[in-house]
Amino acid sequence: MMSSAKSSFLFTSIIFVFLLSACGGPPQNNPLLMEAKQSYDKAEQDSLIVMKAPVALKEAEEALEQSQQLWEEGADKNLIEHYAYIANQKTKIARETAELNAAQDEVERAEAERKEVLIQARKAEAIAAEQRAENAMQQLQKERQEAEKARKEASELADRLSEMEARQSERGMVLTLSDVLFDFDSSNLKAGANKVVNELAAFLNNYPERTVQIEGFTDSIGSAEYNKNLSQRRADALKQALIKAGISSQRIETVGYGEEFPVATNMNEAGRQQNRRVEVIISNENGVVTQRTE
Repeated sequence: MMSSAKSSFLFTSIIFVFLLSACGGPPQNNPLLMEAKQSYDKAEQDSLIVMKAPVALKEAEEALEQSQQLWEEGADKNLIEHYAYIANQKTKIARETAELNAAQDEVERAEAERKEVLIQARKAEAIAAEQRAENAMQQLQKERQEAEKARKEASELADRLSEMEARQSERGMVLTLSDVLFDFDSSNLKAGANKVVNELAAFLNNYPERTVQIEGFTDSIGSAEYNKNLSQRRADALKQALIKAGISSQRIETVGYGEEFPVATNMNEAGRQQNRRVEVIISNENGVVTQRTE
């Protein structure tokens, strides 16, 4: 038989357990809910997620609050874990959305930079093209000025040569001096030759890029060797006169052809007088004299 005191203690214990059971108590921790809360707390501290996926993060928060509320109310475990699962998935979506948006922002930034680079490159090309056009225009103006200068110089040259009674030939401009510059069978210049020498020297001073070749010729009276020497001495005499007038010897060449290359018959005096001559061939602007071929 149970004693009266033990019966009383057992009864009191049953009543306590019954009351305790009737009042409920703090529910046991739910692992899935705890996992969802930890995941959300971590996401909430991530500035990238807060900035790039605020809507998705808010949805995760609402699902988590729903799950916590059900847990506090002692609701069905399956229902609590259902919302905890949703909260966890929403948190993952928020994280992935943030990473995706950040990547998209980076793509847009890179695209903007690429466009800016293209714009700058096109501007630079436009500036370069404009500069090239300006340089081309300046070059064209320079060439026109040089062409005009050359035309003017050529005109002046033609005028001077015309005044000196020079004639155009395949070798260039040729000034022919008759035997009036020399006495017969002499290589000494007459006093009247000074006018011709001075004009030729003035011309060469005005056109320093020009050179001359002085060629002497005789008629056929006398031996060919004698006539060749005489024509050479006459050409040299004119060269010395030009040197005395200030023209460099480097600009003057001489050749004595003697009775070669007659321009008229040697059968009469009129023809022989034409053959007794000195020709001055004026070079081109490069100082080149085309040599005689016939």
